Amino acid sequence: MLLRRSVPFAAALFLLLPTGEVRAQSDQDRAAARSLATQGAEAFTSGRFDESIDLLGRAEALVHAPTHLLLIARAHMRLGRLVAAKETYLRIVREELPPTAPSPFKRAQQDAREELAAVEPRIATLRIALEGAAGRKIGVKLDGQPVADALLGVHRPIDPGSHVVVVSPPGLAPIEQGITLADGERKELKIPIPESPPAPPPGGSGDWQGAGSGDQTGVPPAGPPGTAERKTNVALLGGGIAAAALGLGGVVVGSVFLAKGSSTQQKANDLSAARGCESPGSVGSECGPLVQRQIQTLDSDAASERTTGAIGLIAGGVLVVGGATLIVLELTSRPEPSSSAWIAPYVTPTGLGVRGAF
Repeated sequence: MLLRRSVPFAAALFLLLPTGEVRAQSDQDRAAARSLATQGAEAFTSGRFDESIDLLGRAEALVHAPTHLLLIARAHMRLGRLVAAKETYLRIVREELPPTAPSPFKRAQQDAREELAAVEPRIATLRIALEGAAGRKIGVKLDGQPVADALLGVHRPIDPGSHVVVVSPPGLAPIEQGITLADGERKELKIPIPESPPAPPPGGSGDWQGAGSGDQTGVPPAGPPGTAERKTNVALLGGGIAAAALGLGGVVVGSVFLAKGSSTQQKANDLSAARGCESPGSVGSECGPLVQRQIQTLDSDAASERTTGAIGLIAGGVLVVGGATLIVLELTSRPEPSSSAWIAPYVTPTGLGVRGAF
């Protein structure tokens, strides 16, 4: 129906009519406005409503015509922007057209009056109420746009659909609330604002925020005022763990080589006994030069494996002892006293926790 009743091309054509307001424009402005209005009407017909609003708004900036505004209002309607559509309809309805105004202008005003009556009941209203925010400067955004203080605590017109309200109390994490309104629905969104955390006392060298239920900081809290703080020496502890792990690996490797050396030596002894090579000077056919070389190779391999195993055991043992010493030294080191530590609990909509200074 809106498309049938639109007068996109008539809007461009009637810019040429000799109304007083149009005559005040230059030929170049009128020509540019006609072109923009035609492009905007084509964009509207093709469903490119944002583009249509932009083009028709440019045409309206050059030459005023109620037909421009009517098509802009209808594009807002198609996009679900009922509040913007209503305000545009009102501009058309409230304009006093001269008796000599073109008939399309008068028709656009009549259509705007009828469509305004249809859109007004569909506009929803929302009241954003901040509880516990008296005397505090708190930022509020609706769908990413700042909300003026004058609009807080009162019902305001709003487009139907889903919306997001973000409240940013000082010193606390933002509070986000979503809400959905149907056509003509009237709703109230109450958002409790927790107390802000106390300011740190003078003399503190830094702040930390402890991890609580729902908190995202993950920083461990300090002890109560007057107690000692203990800071982990990451290098010392990490070095101790690495040395101990490497030492354990050396012990395992050394044990494996020692066992392998014993097995190789046993093979050499078994071969010597089987071939009669245990007695000095025995050179029978069973203990020839080839067998003797095999026995010598096995003996040499066994000696090398035992040597490697012994080195691995000794080195691994040293590393295990050294790493354990470093770990013990770090774990038993004295904490440094803190003279300016403080701690205070706090509660937010996302959880609870503590804050402090060190």
